[in-house]
Amino acid sequence: MAKLKIAIIHPFEKARWVFPIQHDGLKAALNLIGQKHQVDWYLESYVPDDSYDWIIPWGVGSLTFNYSIEKYKGRKALLCAGHPDDLENIDKFETVFVESPEVYEQMKEHCKQIILAFGTDTDFFKPTENKKMFDAFFPATYSPWKRQRLFGLAIGSRGLTCGYMQPDGVEDYKTCVENNTYTLVGILPTVLIAQLYNMSRTCVVPAWHGSERTVLEAMSTNIPLVVVKDNILACSLVTDVCIKVDPNPQALREGFYRALEKKVNTREYVIENYSHIIYAEKLLRVLLG
Repeated sequence: MAKLKIAIIHPFEKARWVFPIQHDGLKAALNLIGQKHQVDWYLESYVPDDSYDWIIPWGVGSLTFNYSIEKYKGRKALLCAGHPDDLENIDKFETVFVESPEVYEQMKEHCKQIILAFGTDTDFFKPTENKKMFDAFFPATYSPWKRQRLFGLAIGSRGLTCGYMQPDGVEDYKTCVENNTYTLVGILPTVLIAQLYNMSRTCVVPAWHGSERTVLEAMSTNIPLVVVKDNILACSLVTDVCIKVDPNPQALREGFYRALEKKVNTREYVIENYSHIIYAEKLLRVLLG
């Protein structure tokens, strides 16, 4: 097997503080690939070496020009978070990896090659023996699209939210505080996040956008999951035993009560479809081709 030299660009300022304490499916998958191939990470907007076989930024379609990817000789792929926002330039990438079946269906006519490849670190996010301290948990950046406001109104003092405070997320945070929801603010290490899943009886996700990682982590931990129906990307990843509700406090609360009564085995579904091992296999199938 030929040894590949791969450059991964993770060019967001927040990555400088998050990356060292992060355990997600992409990092775990690339760590597996790195056991046989050279995988270098760049937390800058450029790669200082033109000897790579593959140049692969993580982000959205606007990375095409923002990070001058065209100048590199290596083959180019995009690890796309969510839906690409630069369809005009998406063909600059030989391959586009997407995270959800919904985006795959939306994008398959726009890309030279599009691959559904996503997952969570199932060795890290797993059931452990922890005392249950919260009835519901929602880890997410405090921001309007995550809608912690709905969580606070629906769950109140029985839930915990945690995450980084975006400038426009203060009102959602205040709603949680006013409803006596427990809150942790800041960039938390994922070792703590994994424990908090296991310290919670359910995971309730009110976000209308994002949270794809959250739903996989919760299912891998094997706690019942509630997700709102208008979060199409997250809903496209979950198994049928997960509870989908309308995006309002009453429906969210009713879904939460139903989840409390559930015993689920969602971990097997994640291992079979969205583990970091499956993720690595899908990436390598293309990169070695």
